[in-house]
Amino acid sequence: MGGAKQARELDPNFPVVYMTGAAADQWPVHGVPNSVLLTKPFAPAQLVTAISNLLNAAPLPPTD
Repeated sequence: MGGAKQARELDPNFPVVYMTGAAADQWPVHGVPNSVLLTKPFAPAQLVTAISNLLNAAPLPPTD
């Protein structure tokens, strides 16, 4: 989760997809906003859907 932590330090709203084969039962306790957990194994279409949902839900960056 190091990369996710660094990305969130730069942008607290950065969307994150976590993938795990364990500890999915604890996700509701440790999950973070604007993130999705995929449990292994998963189909490629599930990853595409997760990314699409996060990007569509993400706030637009400010324009200068």
